[in-house]
Amino acid sequence: MFTNLVRISVSGLSVGLFALMANAQTGTLSVTVTRAGRPGGLPCRAWVESAGRRYFEPSSPGCTPYAKDRSFSCDGAFTLALPAGKAIVHLERGKEYPPVRREVAVEAGRTIDLAVEMEPWVEMHKEGWYSADHHVHFGHDSPATLRQLALADDLNILPVFSYWNEFGKADWPERPEWPVARADDTHLVVMNNIEIERLGDEPFASVGALLIFGLNRPIVFAGRTATWPPDVVFQRLARRQSPECVIDTDKPLWGGNVVGVALGLFDTVQVCHNHFHRATTMPVCCGMIGPEIEDSPGPWGEDELFLRTNGVYYRWLNCGFRLGVTGGSAIGVMPSPAGYSRTYARLDEPLTVEGFNRAVRAGRTFATSGPMLILTVDGHFPGDVLARTSGREGLRVKAELRAIEAIDAIDVVCNGQVIHSEKLTGEKPAPVLRKTVEIAHRVKRSGWLAARAVYRAPDGRMRQAHTSPVYVTLDGKPTASRADSEYMLRWLDRLETISNRPKRYPTPSQRDEALALIQEARRVYGKIARTAAETWGD
Repeated sequence: MFTNLVRISVSGLSVGLFALMANAQTGTLSVTVTRAGRPGGLPCRAWVESAGRRYFEPSSPGCTPYAKDRSFSCDGAFTLALPAGKAIVHLERGKEYPPVRREVAVEAGRTIDLAVEMEPWVEMHKEGWYSADHHVHFGHDSPATLRQLALADDLNILPVFSYWNEFGKADWPERPEWPVARADDTHLVVMNNIEIERLGDEPFASVGALLIFGLNRPIVFAGRTATWPPDVVFQRLARRQSPECVIDTDKPLWGGNVVGVALGLFDTVQVCHNHFHRATTMPVCCGMIGPEIEDSPGPWGEDELFLRTNGVYYRWLNCGFRLGVTGGSAIGVMPSPAGYSRTYARLDEPLTVEGFNRAVRAGRTFATSGPMLILTVDGHFPGDVLARTSGREGLRVKAELRAIEAIDAIDVVCNGQVIHSEKLTGEKPAPVLRKTVEIAHRVKRSGWLAARAVYRAPDGRMRQAHTSPVYVTLDGKPTASRADSEYMLRWLDRLETISNRPKRYPTPSQRDEALALIQEARRVYGKIARTAAETWGD
């Protein structure tokens, strides 16, 4: 059972700061949060509801409000002035602690002291899995705020973007405590990361949102515009300057991604991304690719963004590209706390930033907006490549779920198709939902296997935990799909049409360079289509 222990005591009339309160109908709530057996306060995220309002700006020092989420992070203690009457205190600490909801009665002119002990329901780092939010815009100029954020939202790695659409700042190497600020032994803040974001206003028109982590030096590029250069130029520059960096995209649906993937310049793709908020879901927008290039573009319904996010990612895997999954929340921009969507990476070594990035690049990850989901295939974890021969017995696929929210289903996905779905509707966490799915599956062609756990957010839209793939090479033959490579070629057709518009690029020579990159990608997808026909009879 969870051990959220609450001790409440009422003190006498306060003096000092609280004696100055002019409203006689106002009282004070003083909260301390700890973990049993640990000294000091336990950093966490909080908010309080009272009299139909949500309070998230404590008067006490050491708290960091985040208005977009209407919550605040703290070091384990806070004080709020509240109307007399019932108040509901909400506390949370990332994914590994059950959220706390406590009701207290606030008395006018008096102080209520509330003490809460929070305990984790799972400790993933003890199993070798460490978490990160791969989309952080908040607190980049304050190491103290970032340390608190890493602890309060329980992120082992907090890779904040030092720059967002900025280039060549002189203070890049001299930022405070560069490049790692240590919150404690298992919570690190990393600052050598950037986002290059250029969005459009019509389908296929966006260049994209390019995320780069672990840079040795900043990317310097003079003459950048809203469309120039293509992201491929930045990706190649980053890879030359920082060979061990992680190159990610916050969504697979950005127009320029089809080129970067073809040219082998992405390591990862966010399938739990920043349009999935804790309470609501943003629609497809901002120049993302349209559904008209689908083989059968039928009605998508309210879960279009979710279905197409996964669908495009699966198509790239079917083409033979090895791309791990990540998760990111975009705190500082979106109404979600740090780590609402996050990445877990498996390390076989002590936690370091370099080791974490190696694990992410290798695809030893799962992404989640809630549940914990571990996949093995014949005992191998995501990122591994299995060589198998025809006629051999089926692969042993095992997906292990742990969750404190209701889950609709655990799906095993092979080459883009759900080959097994374990329905969990009606099974409630008590207090933790544990489910293991084990199947045998005989692959018929080279490809990949992954697992996902799907559930519903408060707005009724789909959310998930999703593993990176385990790859399977059958009889030494390459993974290739004609249908999926032809999808990418149709995407390139749209991108080429947009690139030929008179005002898309500042100069004709820049347009020609962009078109040359599209043709380079076209040759890659064309070769995949031919390989699929020759090898698998597509």
